[in-house]
Parts: sequence; C-alpha cells; structure tokens
Amino acid sequence: MTPLETGVRALYWFFVYGVLGWCVEVIYAAVREHRLVNRGFLCGPICPIYGFGMVGLLHCMYRLPAGGKSPGVITVFLVGMVLTTLIELIGGWALFRIFHIRWWDYSQLKGNLGGYICPQFSLLWGLGSVIMIKVVHPLLANAGDPLPLRVLLPLDGVLLVFFLVDVGASTAAAAGLNKRLKEIDELRARLRISSDKLTEVLGTGAMTADTLLDEQKLQLALAKLESRDNVDALRLELTSRAEALRAKLRDAYRDSLGTRRLLRAFPKMQSPRYSETLASTRTALVHLRRLAGSAKAAAREAADKLRKPEA
Repeated sequence: MTPLETGVRALYWFFVYGVLGWCVEVIYAAVREHRLVNRGFLCGPICPIYGFGMVGLLHCMYRLPAGGKSPGVITVFLVGMVLTTLIELIGGWALFRIFHIRWWDYSQLKGNLGGYICPQFSLLWGLGSVIMIKVVHPLLANAGDPLPLRVLLPLDGVLLVFFLVDVGASTAAAAGLNKRLKEIDELRARLRISSDKLTEVLGTGAMTADTLLDEQKLQLALAKLESRDNVDALRLELTSRAEALRAKLRDAYRDSLGTRRLLRAFPKMQSPRYSETLASTRTALVHLRRLAGSAKAAAREAADKLRKPEA
C-alpha cells in the first residue's frame, strides 16, 4: 500500500469513527438527560477525538508483532486504554490552554489527573477498544476496505473541506464563548454594585439574580423607590445595567451555533476564571428558555382564540 493510499484510508476511518463516536455521545446524553443534544465541540455530527483514537488504535494493532495472528483481547484492552486515555489527556489540556475552559471535568471522580482523565473512564475506553477492534471494525471493514482509491480520494476531499470549515467556525465560537463570559462577568459586577446600593436604600435583603434579570420583577422592586428621595440616578443606573445584562444573555440565547450550543454540549464545562459567571449564565439561559416557551405558548393561545368564531 502506497503512502497516499495509507493516508486516504486513514482519513476515511477517521471520519467514520468520528461520526460513530458522535452518535454514541448523543445517545448517551439522550439516555441521561432525556433530550437530544449535539454532544461535540464541532457543529457537525463528528467527534474528532474518537476518530483520532480509532485511527491510532488500528495503526497500533496492525503493527504489533503477533506472529501473523491478530492481537489478543488483553493486548487490545491495554493498548486501547493507554492510547485513548493519552489522547483524552492531550486533547483536554490543549483545549484548556487555548480557550481557558475545561470542556469536560472528572475532578469529582477518584484518581483523576487534573480533571482531564480518570481510571473509571480509562477502563471504559479499554473495554470499548476491545469491542471496536474485535466486533465493530471487522464488520465495517467488509464494506470499507474494498472501496477503491478513486472513490475514497474525492470522498475524503469533500469531507475534509466541510470538516476544516467546521473547525474554523467552532473555534471562533469557542473563543467567542470566553469573550462573552468576560463581558457578562463585567456586567454582573456592575449590576451587583447597583443592586447593593439599592439594597442599602430599601433596607432589605439582597436582590436575587432572578429579580434582576426579570424585567417585571425588577420594575416591581423599583416601584418601592417612589417614596424615596434622590433615587432617580440609582433607578436609571440599575435599570440600564440590568437591561444591558439581559441583552447580552438574549444574544447568547439566540446564538445557537455559539454560546448556547457549547453550554448544552458540555454540561460539565468549567471556567476557572469565570466559574460563577458560567454557572449564572447557565441558569439565566434556562430562565430565558422558559420565558421564550411561555411567550410561544401565549402566542399560540392567542392565535387559537382569534381563529375560533365568537359564540
């Protein structure tokens, strides 16, 4: 096999197993969360870490000296466990260094290394490697191996173009997420200062984030200021800052290819720099989703009433 054909076939299996890995992630998330979520860094239906893992594993298995025999289950388990764990460690570390965000976090599991890897999942990767090498790949190879180079080359070329465009768009979205968290963090800090001033004027407990982000609740709280002196500036300050934060969160909610998608795809995402802001942003986006759902329900109800003839 020429180097060109080796590279073309490796790229083919990278896409095949990247897509299969994405399917596994989506099914796993659907079982746990009872909803369909695009569980991947990329927008498209592919998880590159699975593609790299399987291509590396296949390369190792075919190069291991086994006296002409296929490697045994224990060998596949050990090699697969070490290789995939190493890929997960390098991938998690690289993503953190680039975006300053932990896309997955195993810190709550015993024996973890920096939250990037842990023994429990390493054992699962080893078991999965055995299943893939001994069961799944032989079945897929029956269809994939006979494909000639003249078919694989253009197929890989088309998929590679879409993949690279996706990588570029998703990288921009991830960088935008960190920028957006910074902006939201700054707005929250300013709003907290205004809220504390209002709390001192009213002599009540601190206002909750739910009150500050819900315009109606905020206006009700501000109504208590009517009888106070010299509070016009505070009212304007608090209202403007609350609206700025709501606008930023609404932008994040509408950005289905950016902030909202990544937060849904990585429910255990951690940001050491903006941990509190990330948690509050998740809560706020859930709140906005509920408000959007209520608004749609009200609109449908109003439309139904208009369609019904008056009695």
